Amino acid sequence: KMEKLNILCLHGYRQNDSIFKDRSGALRKLLKRHVEFSFLSAPHVIPDAEQVQVDRPGQQLGWWFSRPERSYNALDRTDTCVGFDETLQCVQEAFHRHGPFDGVMGFSQGAALVSLLCSMKQREPSGPLDFKFAILFAGFKSLLSEHTQYYSQAIHVPSLHTIGLQDAVIPSQSSEELAEAFVNPSVYRHNGGHYIPASPPLRTALVEFLSPHMKKIT
Repeated sequence: KMEKLNILCLHGYRQNDSIFKDRSGALRKLLKRHVEFSFLSAPHVIPDAEQVQVDRPGQQLGWWFSRPERSYNALDRTDTCVGFDETLQCVQEAFHRHGPFDGVMGFSQGAALVSLLCSMKQREPSGPLDFKFAILFAGFKSLLSEHTQYYSQAIHVPSLHTIGLQDAVIPSQSSEELAEAFVNPSVYRHNGGHYIPASPPLRTALVEFLSPHMKKIT
């Protein structure tokens, strides 16, 4: 019998912890024997003007904004970066309160955040961010000038990147570029769009990726 891995999950822009829990349900089911998932909500509520109609109620949240009026676009290259410090505080608090975590998993803006956390962890190995691996869905490099420093060195954290070749929100090229920022990344490509797929081949890739981190219960 194996001890379950504890993974901290970071949702996408305009989502919250319960939406992410919902949308990753099929994936979580595939891994329920192996993983315990913890979900965190971003600290910033998106202004009404920025919100889109969704079928699920609840606050639409973001990890940071790329424009002063508190909106966000993954393709913005800008010096503006609003709210990132609060996010970092929020994540560190989660590690402190709900950790330890074996890994972190993120979707879209949450995956961009995961990449930054990996770089920070590498720079400060005995710092508050203590985890062993990263799982990124529809990720991209944050293009904000405040964040470029975090991609200046190759990131050595073991990583699995899931890339939707038909993703109309985050171009698959952006996800490929993020994967290239990591040393020896595992990459799983699927023909779908901007969502978390749950298929037997992805389960196989994930279990293979996670197996070095699983501990037998003695």
